[in-house]
Amino acid sequence: MIKQPNMKMIGVFVSAGILALVFMFGYFLKNKFSDDESTVVMYFDESVKGLDVGAPVLFKGVKIGEVSEVRLQADMNTMKFTIPVYAKIYNGKSLITTMHDEHDRLEQFIKDGLRAQLSINSVITGQLAIELDMFPGSPIVLYRHNKNELEIPTIGSPFSAISKSLQVMPITQIASDVHNITQTLNRELPDLLTQLNSTLNTVDHILKENKKNTAKMVEELGTAAQNVGGAAQSFDLMVGENAASIAAMIDSFSAAAASMKNLTDYLQMYPNAIITGKDY
Repeated sequence: MIKQPNMKMIGVFVSAGILALVFMFGYFLKNKFSDDESTVVMYFDESVKGLDVGAPVLFKGVKIGEVSEVRLQADMNTMKFTIPVYAKIYNGKSLITTMHDEHDRLEQFIKDGLRAQLSINSVITGQLAIELDMFPGSPIVLYRHNKNELEIPTIGSPFSAISKSLQVMPITQIASDVHNITQTLNRELPDLLTQLNSTLNTVDHILKENKKNTAKMVEELGTAAQNVGGAAQSFDLMVGENAASIAAMIDSFSAAAASMKNLTDYLQMYPNAIITGKDY
């Protein structure tokens, strides 16, 4: 008698084989097409309103990870609050997590100025992001609550610095000064406007009074200019008519000057000629 195969056992073995193949195939796909992730922590002492889980972590504008958790810690002795923000970093896109020894390499990057700060991800919604960049010379503040954690130091964001500046500004005093200036203008401005209006009326009256005199003076200046022009034309005409006589007179002066020069030269050579006369 032939024993019938146990179909249930066959089905169990086939199902187990299929599940094993699916698991191996999924594990292969995960290692092949997805990047490993590592977790870093950053401690902020400013408000992180707008920073939610899933917010991007950027390095020089390139997304290398996302926020995975936001916590709040309080020191009961000092009542100082810190906000640890955990983020998953994609190893395939980060110089920090693709190193063989992440702790040592991260320490080197931190010494060279690697810092994290909050940045505005969307102006419309007010959502924040975390920006990583190099800030050489900035202070290194590390909490190191867990030695096994990869911690990146943080620096204050630009809008945090503006907020702190506004907090220390004497807003009340500034408002009081503006109010006093406004009150002073309200009191004195009407008188100033009245004086200005009076001054403008005086200037207008003076201009109207001197309008005729000014026109007459301009006319007299024009006449004088015409007379000067006529005199110049007369002089040119006179010179033109007597050009020959003037030229002859100039030649006579030149001849007389030459004779005088000759006489002076002779007397320098023979000074006794004045007494004895010229020796021919």
